Amino acid sequence: MTQYQKKYDQAFRRMTSQQFTNEREFSLSENDLFKNGEFNHRTHLFLGCYSPAVINNMFNRYGVKAYFEQKGIPNISWHINMDDPYVHRFMMLSEKDGKRHKLIELVMQRKNLKLPLEKDHYLNLEFLHIEWLMMQNPYKPFRKDKPPLPGQKAPGLGIGMHMLQILLNLAKRSNTHGIINSPNYLHTALFFSRAFHFMDPKIEAFMLNIKQQMLPLYSYYTLSWADEYGALQYSRNHRPILWRPATMIAPISPQAKRYFYSRDYRKAVRKYRKKMRISVNMRKYKKKLKEHGKA
Repeated sequence: MTQYQKKYDQAFRRMTSQQFTNEREFSLSENDLFKNGEFNHRTHLFLGCYSPAVINNMFNRYGVKAYFEQKGIPNISWHINMDDPYVHRFMMLSEKDGKRHKLIELVMQRKNLKLPLEKDHYLNLEFLHIEWLMMQNPYKPFRKDKPPLPGQKAPGLGIGMHMLQILLNLAKRSNTHGIINSPNYLHTALFFSRAFHFMDPKIEAFMLNIKQQMLPLYSYYTLSWADEYGALQYSRNHRPILWRPATMIAPISPQAKRYFYSRDYRKAVRKYRKKMRISVNMRKYKKKLKEHGKA
């Protein structure tokens, strides 16, 4: 158990206890949460779990404003939008010199996904789907030793591991089987691979080979921009490898884990890994860096 996992497990247990107390105070009945035996999305609860008031109380309890102020980020505010009963949005903002800046934007919804098992057999499970996740520090300049990665307009907030534990706990407390994500960039897929696996065993094999073959030799920056410029390639035929968003799953239930532990899945990953060798076309990479003024 990591330090973050223990911390957030305790925090979410406290939130659940507080939510239960508030629900009793507001006489929230089972019929408000379930209709005809099915989850009722049209509630006042974020992802069907927590009221905005409870989330606000926990942010105050754990000193979220003070934490960001220490990072030079003033006047924090957070907002939850549940106008769409199925797609919920959380946003954290900072205001400075009369301007509001977006720090965090998280858009999630519940989504069913079929996981294949034996031939013609599937598990139809409900997950939390990350529609969009953005975290940035608009006040912090990029450093020479940490230049921007593809898609970055500002440096990150340095809270990636915190956010990962928050997401996993949201999935757990909402009684789903885990989290689904489809990262737009290679570097974000590398980060999420700490807890996620690709549904497609070939892409899982690619990610494992990137981490074990390439990361000891190249930085996240080099690999990410090499992918962006078409300089990441298969060693055998020099064909470029271009990252495309693909479904990743962070399974938390035995049912969801069953797919990734299955013999067929693990066998397929091993087969693809043996066949796959990856390299960086440094000549092409450096040429593209120069063309885009990054050299």
